[in-house]
Amino acid sequence: MSMNALGRWQVKGAVCLVLAALAASADEDRVSTFKPFERGDIFVAATVMDDPNDDHRGTGRLLQFTADFEPRGVLWIEETTHKIGGLTIAPDGTLWGFAQIGWQVIEVGTDGKLKPLRSFGPRSFSNINWAKDGSFYMGEHMVGSNRKIAFNTTEFAYMPFTDRIGDGHVFHFTPDGRLLEEYPTDVHGGMAGIHGVTNAVLSQDGTRIIYISETGNRLMQYDLAARRQLPDLAVYDPAQGGPPMVLFMTGMPDGRLLIATGASLMVVEPFSGETIKDIPLGSSGWAAITPSIEDGVVLVGNFFTGEFMKLRLEDGAVLARGNIGEKNSLSGIAQYGAAR
Repeated sequence: MSMNALGRWQVKGAVCLVLAALAASADEDRVSTFKPFERGDIFVAATVMDDPNDDHRGTGRLLQFTADFEPRGVLWIEETTHKIGGLTIAPDGTLWGFAQIGWQVIEVGTDGKLKPLRSFGPRSFSNINWAKDGSFYMGEHMVGSNRKIAFNTTEFAYMPFTDRIGDGHVFHFTPDGRLLEEYPTDVHGGMAGIHGVTNAVLSQDGTRIIYISETGNRLMQYDLAARRQLPDLAVYDPAQGGPPMVLFMTGMPDGRLLIATGASLMVVEPFSGETIKDIPLGSSGWAAITPSIEDGVVLVGNFFTGEFMKLRLEDGAVLARGNIGEKNSLSGIAQYGAAR
């Protein structure tokens, strides 16, 4: 080996050692510290957006806080490939989440431990609702054949043996995860035409599912018992005082709907579609919501800034604030022990 070659080898070796040390340091920093769940614990989806070439790809991470927004722990999820969202607490206390672009479903037990990832098929599920018999409904986040959109760098995968990224349908599963039925729900598609059933709420009698397509303007509903599409519950028109779009929806314990529009939070009656209250949030990006354990209080998260807050519905007063320290990431929030 020549001296020049030896020098290059030594430099290359030194660089490799430095990179290995940095990687090892990063791995040491990424130690999961989730604690067994306690009533009031708040969980926030806070994927680390560490791929500069893909604005939806990153290292999976969930943050755990007390009801007073004090940090309790972090859970690193190396198995996921893309942004995690749609956090929901199951009737048995399990925390569910979805990395819909990677077709992955996440479950975390009340002991704070990540359960083995299960496959519910190569579909972009992003939300779940449980029936009284323990079966559950999952909504398919994506629809159509468009693998790329102008304002994202990520590329969506086609479902196997198809030229489609999704069908935008609702799927009914047994309590142990076996598929029972697929419902051909109509969807809006959102601004880019790719969004299917991105959020859904099961009616309290279990016969109807109410849902939205992210960035669309329709509040849609489907009759599960009769297996047919129902007329839209509401269609929003900014020219008539409605929001320009809807981004996220969840249900309150009394059956009312909570809808995040990005800049406001709407409370909607589930039968008439009437907007009971519209609370301005003072900025854009508010796109994650969940009822709190406190009556008349909700938790709201901002996708753009990483901020989350506790909000009183009666007057819109902000009772507490926190931040995940990551921009363009916060895509889900849930609280353990909150009635649904």
